[in-house]
Amino acid sequence: MPFPKFGRGQYTVIIKKYAYLVLVICAIFLGCDSLSQKDENVGYPVFIKQIDTSDLILLNERYHQKNNGSLCSTLNEYGFTGFSRVLFPNNSNPCLGQTVVKEELLYTFDLLEQAKQVLIENSEFTGVKNASDLITKEIISLDGCTVCEGKDINNVPLQWKFTFRPQYYNKVEVSESEIVVYIDAEGVNRIWGNWYPVIDPGFIDFGYNKAIEKIVGERLRYANEENQIFEQEILYDHISGEPGLRFAPIKVDEGIEIHKVWSISILKEDKSETRWRVYISTVTGEILEVILL
Repeated sequence: MPFPKFGRGQYTVIIKKYAYLVLVICAIFLGCDSLSQKDENVGYPVFIKQIDTSDLILLNERYHQKNNGSLCSTLNEYGFTGFSRVLFPNNSNPCLGQTVVKEELLYTFDLLEQAKQVLIENSEFTGVKNASDLITKEIISLDGCTVCEGKDINNVPLQWKFTFRPQYYNKVEVSESEIVVYIDAEGVNRIWGNWYPVIDPGFIDFGYNKAIEKIVGERLRYANEENQIFEQEILYDHISGEPGLRFAPIKVDEGIEIHKVWSISILKEDKSETRWRVYISTVTGEILEVILL
């Protein structure tokens, strides 16, 4: 059965049938004051469906028309401004061949405001609703020459790269949600990264001590530079620091789900460095993803 769609965006939200029935009964007989926190979050986890290529091409065209053809960057497979190669011609980043505007651009606060404003104007694709939520992480000038020959060759700012900190929801970081905006003298020329629709389950059934117990004893595999496969059993002293809460986009069939997770860092066997990050559901205790660092 296909999932029902809600809103005008390109998300598909999973509704659990029996939880929905509880909502209806509550509304009719009990009133919603007695509704539990679990029942209020029946859309958790948010499911974002991967868009068919033909539909994605049309959506990308609308995105570029909305921005007057000024952007070299593309939408990703979920219809967001997040980075992916799915629409790269010949698997080559279209921004690498972009003509550089040879006009000096000195920094002003207005440039930062311009970067924020374009993210709001494209909220359907960026996921950013309020400029006040955007916290600047880094501002870097990209320098080049406006006088490129002769004795007066110069090196001046031609573009500015604005990196915004990851999204937070209910004071919890959302993984893979940094956004980068590039601006030259003609305006914004690319956007990479996006924020996500998030639902907080509002409860933690599976605490971080249980999460540690879940991963201890598991065996993780990795390959060295010579493609030799090694296997490591995770012991308690391989756990680096305390687990931290995150929301994380987890790849599933036909899309991604946004889960609330415990993020656990795992040291390599000799404990010289962190090798893995493991995401464990705070709701079910399931190991959702193992990331090799």
